[in-house]
Amino acid sequence: MAVIPMEIDDQAMNQIKATFLQSAQEAFKDVSKRQTFGRYMNIKTASKYANVAENTFKKKFINAGLKVIDLDGLQRIDKQDLDKFMDENKI
Repeated sequence: MAVIPMEIDDQAMNQIKATFLQSAQEAFKDVSKRQTFGRYMNIKTASKYANVAENTFKKKFINAGLKVIDLDGLQRIDKQDLDKFMDENKI
């Protein structure tokens, strides 16, 4: 492996460190959030996962096409469907 010597001023190095730290913190937060919530969530838990109020979740997510599992009135949201729904609605 070749080593390429390079000099980086303190300001640039601090910016690089801050960017790496922010990325690592976001990644750990995401992993922690995913482990906290089970795959199949009721509406209340799914709204917490999406970080919105329960009424907002029903009006803005379910009414916009988020898939709901309904077994004789027992409703569940698949976390994978919610993640996919969020990705598909990025602008």
